[in-house]
Amino acid sequence: MTGFGTGTASDGRISVTIEMRSVNQRFLELNIRMPHAYLALEDTIRNGIKEQLHRGKVDVFVTVQDLAPETPRIQIDYASLTACRDALAAAKNKLFDGVPVTLSDIISLNTDWFSQEPPVIDADACRPVFQQSLARSLQGMMTMREREGANIQADLLRRADTMSDIIESIAERRPLIIQQYEERLQKKMTAILEKLQAQPEQDRLLQEVAVYADKVDFTEEVVRFRSHVLQLRGLLEAHGDTGRKLDFLIQEMNRETNTIGSKAQDLQVTEQVLRLKNEIEKIREQVQNIE
Repeated sequence: MTGFGTGTASDGRISVTIEMRSVNQRFLELNIRMPHAYLALEDTIRNGIKEQLHRGKVDVFVTVQDLAPETPRIQIDYASLTACRDALAAAKNKLFDGVPVTLSDIISLNTDWFSQEPPVIDADACRPVFQQSLARSLQGMMTMREREGANIQADLLRRADTMSDIIESIAERRPLIIQQYEERLQKKMTAILEKLQAQPEQDRLLQEVAVYADKVDFTEEVVRFRSHVLQLRGLLEAHGDTGRKLDFLIQEMNRETNTIGSKAQDLQVTEQVLRLKNEIEKIREQVQNIE
């Protein structure tokens, strides 16, 4: 589900701001951008997010402000500096009448003798600040995702009601399908036997109708579909991670629907099956976004 959250925390030495944005995706994908000096804390952020989120593409932006900057560590390679000075002095004595060599002269030509190291970051000391900032950012994101989840839940519950109505209308067609088949078969057999001037065999007719009734009997599929709808409502009203369970349930509902359509061989049932598949597909698209 989509969401946005931002959180800031400080311990007096550093201020950490973590901003997160999530969009719909079937699996969890984390893209974390943070200052290179604090990369040791990336796993802390990644693991903290995984404890709360299991789906979605999440972009994470970490900003760190030093409130009490430490003095950087400067190192000078005096041997290199001396060599640079002597070489430049020799060139000046030979070509420029021995003009004195200054530090600015050396810096303009070479700075390999100079290095500056940033202060060492104590990851363990910084971790609590990162965790506080992450918790606040996650709280904001989860609030937005929960609001969206409530809207999705209401929509899916309405669709569950629609599917219940459709499956009941399909169930009502079963005796009519068998009756219509019996009438068609009766007419065909009567017409054929009249040409042959023979008497109809009632037992044979009943046998054919029974075979057909067994062939088009989708009672089991209807019963299972009703059960799936009840499970769907239960999962939608449950707390915790239900996304993958819903994925599986939708697959089973689609399978039962296909079986009903192949068995029925009835135009009105086919029309209802198409409506049912349309609702299932819309639910499947929404379920992809649910935790």
